[in-house]
Amino acid sequence: MKKAMFTTAAALALILAPAVSGKAGAASNETNCSPKTVVQHEYKFHSMQELENWLKQHNIRFSFKPATNQTASNNAGKTNQTTAAPKQSAPEQTAAPKQSASKQTSTQPAGSTQSQAANTLNAYEKQVVTLVNEERAKNGLGALKIDTALSKMARVKSNDMATHKYFDHTSPTYGSPFDMMKQFGISYQYAGENIAMGQQTPQEVMNAWMNSEGHRANILNKNFTHIGVGYVENGHYWTQEFIGK
Repeated sequence: MKKAMFTTAAALALILAPAVSGKAGAASNETNCSPKTVVQHEYKFHSMQELENWLKQHNIRFSFKPATNQTASNNAGKTNQTTAAPKQSAPEQTAAPKQSASKQTSTQPAGSTQSQAANTLNAYEKQVVTLVNEERAKNGLGALKIDTALSKMARVKSNDMATHKYFDHTSPTYGSPFDMMKQFGISYQYAGENIAMGQQTPQEVMNAWMNSEGHRANILNKNFTHIGVGYVENGHYWTQEFIGK
């Protein structure tokens, strides 16, 4: 008797998203069987279509059902998060951005810079920022300001995941989120990242994040002051970048 274990490669979250995604970070979805001698085989697939074709070739019927204690994330796709300990980027990486920000604030009204930053985001990305700040307000926390460089980085990260077909904090192109921040000239004292895949609306992805302890902790982190959001429609990849200056 064979027992098939389908290992979730990074892109294999498509099997479980958006309608029936499993627990974030889950490594496999293993079938149950009665105690018998078992020969276990591991098969890796990189897309839903590849899995379906394999199952059809072997005349295997299948269906995926969400676990009873994962209803929120099951309806919202796959999510993941990471947070860094307090860290300061190299000074030479941040000199130019800091000077530029100083010049803007000295010649423009207080709300003008934030308005310009918001204009760099698309409608879905703006709505995610709005929903984040609504959740923070409910918990007595200050609103996060949109950071243009952070938003650019978030969108590049989402596009990188969509292009290279992976779902992970560590990019094969840029490395960790904190390596990537350094490459984009972003300095911080605190930093974090939330990612998600498969959710089709801002409300859907926020519901998934807020129903996950780690993602919620990033959204409601009192040390964070700025946010960047990046959304790519191809595959519905979402990235939130947070920093505390």
